Amino acid sequence: MNSFHIEPIYDSSLVALAASVVIVAVLILVTPPTEDPQKRRWLMLLRAIAGLVLVVAMFRPGVVRTDTRAAEATLVVAIDVSRSMTLPDDEKSDRWTHQKQAWQSLAEGLEPLADSMNVRLLSYGKTTAELPNPTPATLDIVVPDGELTDLAAAATGAIAIAQGQPLAGVVMMGDGTQTAPIQGNGAERVAQTLKAWGVPLWSVPIGPASGPSANRDAAIDALPESYQLFAGNQFEVSFQVPLRGLAGISVPVQITWIDENGKATLAAQRRVLSETANSVGDVSIPLIAPAPGTYRLNVEVETQAGELVTTNNLQTAFVNVREGGGRILYIEGESLYEQRFLRMALRRFPDLDLTYQWIPRDTASRWPVDLGDWFEKGRFDIYIIGDVDADAIGREQLAELAETVGAGAGLITLGGYHTYGAGGYASSPLADVISIRMDPSRRRDINSEIQPNTPDQIAGPISVQPARRHPVTDLGGADPVRVWKTLPRLLGANRFVGPKVAPGVQVLLETTDGAPLLVVGEFGRGRTVASAFDSTWQWWREGKSEAHRRFWRQVVLWLLSREEDSTEQINLELDARRFAVDADVGFRATLTSIAENQSIDFVAEILDESNTITPVTDLADTSEGNSQTVTGKIPKLIPGYYRLRVGPRDTASKLNSENLAFQVVDQSREMTMPMADPVYLRQLADITAEHGGGSFSYEQIDDLIERIAKRRKQAEAPVVEKFTLGDDPLTGWILFALFATALIIEWTLRRRWGFA
Repeated sequence: MNSFHIEPIYDSSLVALAASVVIVAVLILVTPPTEDPQKRRWLMLLRAIAGLVLVVAMFRPGVVRTDTRAAEATLVVAIDVSRSMTLPDDEKSDRWTHQKQAWQSLAEGLEPLADSMNVRLLSYGKTTAELPNPTPATLDIVVPDGELTDLAAAATGAIAIAQGQPLAGVVMMGDGTQTAPIQGNGAERVAQTLKAWGVPLWSVPIGPASGPSANRDAAIDALPESYQLFAGNQFEVSFQVPLRGLAGISVPVQITWIDENGKATLAAQRRVLSETANSVGDVSIPLIAPAPGTYRLNVEVETQAGELVTTNNLQTAFVNVREGGGRILYIEGESLYEQRFLRMALRRFPDLDLTYQWIPRDTASRWPVDLGDWFEKGRFDIYIIGDVDADAIGREQLAELAETVGAGAGLITLGGYHTYGAGGYASSPLADVISIRMDPSRRRDINSEIQPNTPDQIAGPISVQPARRHPVTDLGGADPVRVWKTLPRLLGANRFVGPKVAPGVQVLLETTDGAPLLVVGEFGRGRTVASAFDSTWQWWREGKSEAHRRFWRQVVLWLLSREEDSTEQINLELDARRFAVDADVGFRATLTSIAENQSIDFVAEILDESNTITPVTDLADTSEGNSQTVTGKIPKLIPGYYRLRVGPRDTASKLNSENLAFQVVDQSREMTMPMADPVYLRQLADITAEHGGGSFSYEQIDDLIERIAKRRKQAEAPVVEKFTLGDDPLTGWILFALFATALIIEWTLRRRWGFA
């Protein structure tokens, strides 16, 4: 509505009227001094124009316009850009597609309100960010890759983005599932703030709610990360199958071997039946270890109809299959240092299984001890007889042991006061098996007092030297003799009568004056080792643990006919073999050398399945004695299978690189919590219901637009606009220009015509 008004000078119409009368009187009474009527009319006209401008300027006429419209405000639309929006919404499309459709419809529907409402678009995940210049097509270039969802951050960001301008409302789209840690009262506190301000919150839930069909999930869990196996051995694969929403359904599970070349071989199949809506099935399946090599063992449950998350349907274990393991029976009569350190050394190797049996001398009244089936063929691969009397085992069991060694088992006899001839073995069934000659006259009574300086003993300290080159005594280095000279001397040893003269019998270690200390031989298809000493624990105690470990391992492997290359090896370890993308995982590569103060420049690399190399930087190198350790961190990698390779930088080095496979898995909370929470979004919107807040599905955007328009209509208020002539620079200058122009022209004409 428009109306006319005047605002005279000094707010007085009388003053303006009086001034106008004076102006008119001057125009009438003061006439131009000429008798020419035409010239008189022109001059009077110009004076009249100037006078009229003055009269108008004194009365200041204007127009008042009264209108009703909403004051300008900001509408904030928050859209969810977390990874869970890539999950299915229904059978036709995913959540992100439906959210884009909802935004497009909303943006187009709000265009008629653009004059009074500024739309701001906010993306939220773990953090928030404004999307500039929002259009219906803005989300076409946005990627939902957020690792967490923080609804409180979204609501807080919506308030902050308005930047002091009145809020017309907040529209929050998304699946409503809070995956980020909640700080304080979360989104509810922000909704209460909006309520206090009279600002409505409108939610648009997207995604299926929990329910019998939408909550379906089958997974594999609790599978060990790795196995160390021996070829041909049976082992148990144990894991769990959590099932949700699959009551009464038999779910297939299969186990597959994946070799180094990527070839898959089906190992086993089972079916797991869930009798309740939520169950966890414990499954244990016996398998036979394949040929030696490295494998991935995949355990997978078949994807079920309606499953939203399938990344948990498969778990992988890393398997190292060795060429047959060694089962060792160690029988000892003296619980002294040697047995303790020997057991500790052999148990460090995953391919050796050690069983220990102590037969104390104070049990002699109950000898022989019944050892059950331990001496049966195939029960153990190697037998170690320590300082134990032959009567403690008994002739029958020793005879069975002799047959087992002849059939292919290995035998180690150690030094001591009750071994060999002194222990009664010269007259036992093992006399033909042991590779040295024994004197029955040296038999020592079990209860007799031990004299250290006896003819069958060599008094210490004793220096040991190799008698010949052999895999058992090759401890590495260019000069094995020099390595043996660095080892601590032994405390004493048995004095052998001498080695047997037979094929395969060899003296490998001897004293500096030629007395045999270690004699190897063969019996049937088995191998034997006769050791005169029992104080190699001294090596460990004096910092030569690697030499101790390698020596006894090489003895065992020679008995198994599996001579090991004496080349030094890197021991590579990972904190975990299967870990999440964001996990902080370290590794250690340890090289323990016989030679001290040896330093290797190591390099570490990550290889993916296509053998693309990613170098590992920031390695930490520490050395202590003859041990060198390199540590580092696995860099951030995308989900997949990888190999960690650590080796010498010098490619000409004899030291081989070591590889260790691992898996990076996607364990994002966004992807493991697939259910939407529309109820929570509805509750947030209902907090502001008294101000028009509410919840709408993505298919009800038209209703939401109507609600927003109605809300803006309710916010309309009378707006009065007043226009007064001369108040603004434009009209003021126009009046001045008319007045000045009229007077200038009038003065110019008077001069031209010669008037005073």
